[in-house]
Amino acid sequence: MKFRKLLLCMLAGIFLAGFANIYTYAAEEDQNVTVNTDTTDKTAGTQNDAANTNIVTVPDSTTEDLQKPADAAGTANADTAKEETASADNTTVKEQETKTADTTKKAPVKTKAKKAKAAKAAKAAKAKVTKKATVKATAKYSKADLRLLSALIYCEAGGEAYNGKLAVGIVVMNRVRVSAFPDSVKSVIYQRYQFGPATNGSLSRALAEYDNGKFNSQNEKACVRAAKEALSGARNITIGGKTKKFGSYLYFSGRLRGYTYRLGHHQFK
Repeated sequence: MKFRKLLLCMLAGIFLAGFANIYTYAAEEDQNVTVNTDTTDKTAGTQNDAANTNIVTVPDSTTEDLQKPADAAGTANADTAKEETASADNTTVKEQETKTADTTKKAPVKTKAKKAKAAKAAKAAKAKVTKKATVKATAKYSKADLRLLSALIYCEAGGEAYNGKLAVGIVVMNRVRVSAFPDSVKSVIYQRYQFGPATNGSLSRALAEYDNGKFNSQNEKACVRAAKEALSGARNITIGGKTKKFGSYLYFSGRLRGYTYRLGHHQFK
């Protein structure tokens, strides 16, 4: 019995001691929660007060400082815009100057090309004229034609001035060029009833002198020179410093019916 009572007392003491510890722990937890809650509220309040204090006590200088960067940024943007505009204008000006320079460079090239082309054309024209003149001066004729025409001129105009000799030679060559007469010097000179020396023997005697090398007097040499000029294409004669066109005359004689021009002892038409 005593043992049982002792055991119950011990159990009761242990139970009471545990309950007391549980109550103490719960009380401490409540205090901690309360303290933490107050601390949190105080901290929140302090933070709110600090925030309110920061909001309320922002000085005007801060606003000015905030505005100044904005103004500075605006000014910087404006300056940048001006610089970009100036750069664009400079670029445009440079492009225009470049175009102008290119145009200025191209103009002389075109001018040089035109001048070179004109010079080339002028040179070609000059060469053409020179070529024609050379052809006239060096017209091909045979020694037989020169021999025959020189002898005929001597027989027909041996007593005439040089332009009278040349006029006879031009008439012979005019006949060679037109279709109404034969197309060679020999055929024209020996055509029937045209030139008296070809039938009366005087032409044969002059040719014999030419062949024997005796056709060398001043008068005979002038006949040879007139024959060369007529064979080379001469169609004009000079009288008193004036040029007389003779390319259309086909006849001459001492007595010619219907003549249109008289030179020395000969009449021409």
